Amino acid sequence: MLVKKLLYITILTFLVVSCKSNGEQTEIKDPYSKVKAEKQEETIQINKDMLDVNRDIVEKYIARHNWEMIETESGLLYMIYAKTNDIEVKSGDIVEFSFKTSLLNGDVLYDSDATGNRKMTIDRNQEESGLNEGLKLMKKGEKAYFILQPHLAFGVAGDSYKIPPYSVLVYDIEVVDIKSPESEFSDYGEVVL
Repeated sequence: MLVKKLLYITILTFLVVSCKSNGEQTEIKDPYSKVKAEKQEETIQINKDMLDVNRDIVEKYIARHNWEMIETESGLLYMIYAKTNDIEVKSGDIVEFSFKTSLLNGDVLYDSDATGNRKMTIDRNQEESGLNEGLKLMKKGEKAYFILQPHLAFGVAGDSYKIPPYSVLVYDIEVVDIKSPESEFSDYGEVVL
């Protein structure tokens, strides 16, 4: 009986000491976690402040051009200014489009007249989520303006070529063609294995 009590006290003491030492380790990590959380909050606030500044500039840009834009939940602003009753863009489609990409100050960065049309597989492109989202709102032959905040375009880094960091981009888009992935592959003829 004495042995059982002694064993019980030893195990209980071991558990209490273990719990205390784990608590001390948590306290050592806590200052880092607290600083990290504070820095994340700071970064979130800076991004919110920047979006507020951008929103004011974008609203003035829209008013100056007399556009009636619609805003999606993500913050994409769009206006389809030439509508059709043709086929709709859907997930997985390969969309060919002509485009002009510019900054709010009017500087044209990219233009399909110079580079040729682009093709994008819908919901497979992670680079410009706002462009992907906007194309899904369109039909073949339609033309639209998109305004993409940095988080919907090239973000903090820009594209390391023409698009500066934190840029709000204006796209003038025309959907030229829509193909399903199956029809795109059928253009290459029958594959023989």
